[in-house]
Amino acid sequence: MLAIARPLVNKNEILLIDEPSKGLAPIVIDHLIVAIQKLQEHTMIILVEQNFYMASSLGNDFYIFDDGRTVLHGQMEELIQNEELKKKYLGISS
Repeated sequence: MLAIARPLVNKNEILLIDEPSKGLAPIVIDHLIVAIQKLQEHTMIILVEQNFYMASSLGNDFYIFDDGRTVLHGQMEELIQNEELKKKYLGISS
């Protein structure tokens, strides 16, 4: 949480956040999402995240990488709505 609070003081224009949900309990992830949403009000955030719930709660756009290459990108809403893409690239099925 300290790492998330630091940009509030420094007022960065761009912030890279790598796997912020790793090892956290679901309730803590929900609080972290709210904190990052507040950061988004004045900071561009590049989020690297495997937790689809968190990524889809925060992202406007997405990029999916495989073996170091971009295999798919677009608007997050497109990925949220497309069950076939989620199953193929993320292993998520409803």
